[in-house]
Amino acid sequence: MNLSEILVCPVCKGALHKEEKSYFCDGVKRHCFDVSAHGHANLCPGKATGGDDKRAVRSRTEFLNLGHYAPISDKLCEILSDLNEKNFVVDAGCGEGYYTNNIACKTGAQTYGFDLSKEAIISASKSAKRQGLTNSRFFVGGIYNLPVCDDGADAITNIFAPCAENEFSRILKTGGRLIIVAAGKNHLYGLKRAIYDEVHTNEERADMPKDMKLQATHNLSYTISLQSEEEIRNLFSMTPYSYRTSEKDMQKLYALTSLETEVEVNIFVYRKE
Repeated sequence: MNLSEILVCPVCKGALHKEEKSYFCDGVKRHCFDVSAHGHANLCPGKATGGDDKRAVRSRTEFLNLGHYAPISDKLCEILSDLNEKNFVVDAGCGEGYYTNNIACKTGAQTYGFDLSKEAIISASKSAKRQGLTNSRFFVGGIYNLPVCDDGADAITNIFAPCAENEFSRILKTGGRLIIVAAGKNHLYGLKRAIYDEVHTNEERADMPKDMKLQATHNLSYTISLQSEEEIRNLFSMTPYSYRTSEKDMQKLYALTSLETEVEVNIFVYRKE
């Protein structure tokens, strides 16, 4: 299977083919989707809304590039180490492409990142280009309506993003893997402790797959040390707390110049049977 066989038109579901700087479908109307100067295409059926804005994308990129979440990326690449250039990985909710590009680099697999945030996709595409990754491509698109053919993907990564089980099952090959990265019980507990008077551990997710077989669970737990106001603010802006915290509580965090916090994630590996 090549690129023209895995992507489908978001309008009519016909196969997409890349011709120079545009994707065309093989439907009667030959819908066209231009490739930007950054290398991405908008495959969202309608106007894309939601996702990170430019400021949030910049914060995430700066934080992740410091390597604080590198153990998570390394574990994902280890799980997918049996893949090669003949395999296809879909990163559903890829954000700025940190994990997507690392998977492309370390496994050689054809990686496709989808996110509703145009700013995140632009950043991801720029990063892939800087790294010379020709096997990493990015598209504006939602995870509940992925422009990917049925049974096209060997693996899906779903990292700190909602799980769209029905859609993931549709695009996964039989035997393909869905890898979900979710916050663990004590994830960022130190960050929360610095903000809130009353702190609770994280609850288990309620949107985990019900019709796929759980093959393995991996827990990663370690502590990170942030040594500047900028690092602290960048981490905070990556979290859901950034838009549901009062100004008074935020000022507690912004007064800090250093912070230690737990990082704990659970990685679930499911198989489509």
